[in-house]
Amino acid sequence: MKNVLGFLFDLLVLTKYRITGVAIFTGYTAIAVEGHYATDLGHIWPCLVALFLTGGSANTLNQVFELEKDAVMNRTKSRRPLPAGRISTRQAVWFAVVQFIAAIALLVLAYPGREGWLAALLVIFTIVYYSFFYTLYLKPKHWTNIIIGGVPGAMGPLIAWAAMAGELAWEPVAMFSLIFLWTPPHVWALAIKLKDDYARAGIPMLPVVKGVDETTRQIFIYTVIMFVGSLALPLATAHGSWWESCPVYLSLAAVLGVVFLVWAWLLWVRRPMMPTMPLFRYSILYISALFLAMIIDAAYLRRGA
Repeated sequence: MKNVLGFLFDLLVLTKYRITGVAIFTGYTAIAVEGHYATDLGHIWPCLVALFLTGGSANTLNQVFELEKDAVMNRTKSRRPLPAGRISTRQAVWFAVVQFIAAIALLVLAYPGREGWLAALLVIFTIVYYSFFYTLYLKPKHWTNIIIGGVPGAMGPLIAWAAMAGELAWEPVAMFSLIFLWTPPHVWALAIKLKDDYARAGIPMLPVVKGVDETTRQIFIYTVIMFVGSLALPLATAHGSWWESCPVYLSLAAVLGVVFLVWAWLLWVRRPMMPTMPLFRYSILYISALFLAMIIDAAYLRRGA
């Protein structure tokens, strides 16, 4: 029994379940903002499960393709089941394929018609982009990997909106853009901490290629862009004035964004004295709070409708 539970947990590790959980959360935010099925669990659960399976399949393939790199990185060689030898490559590939098929089947069967097929196409794009284009081509070749590679991690709102509405709109595109702009400062803060690990594995992350000073400068630049983008997001979602439509979101975006901005600036001007992991953890709190605020504002709008 212990071995079975350990094997099941290793399968869960292959999905990178914490990261995949964020995709579910941002996907549900799009469902809440779209509004028609926000509280209809019977209608939305296939979409949420499909989001988990999408992330799980992409992340499993990512670890299959990066097995040799993970085996030399201190952060991953014992934590991840493939380099540690707890799961075989063949088992991992089958696990990824089953998740991929299950995600497509869930969407197509649960949402017949345009809704399911549009969401399924976005799922296919997400898995192919992350597993093949990002993992095999982009990540090993250039330090801009995180910038361009942020697309799959931001797809949750687009997939969920498509499954609910059968089309895309400015609202999920704006959510996608916010996650996309947030990804570089979030990941680079971690990459500075793991600089030596990435260098050992031959992965050209920004701190390895350009150094810590340039990385902190880029973190600040992208934080400025992200902050401006976060305040512009209500343009896509507002019904009436900004403040009437998104009071909780705008309040948090302003306050938490200023904290993020000041922190990124201090990290740059005081380099390399300040540790970056606290900013990395704060960035998770930041994006979670903003998407939670969108859910709260959407619920408020529904009550007032």
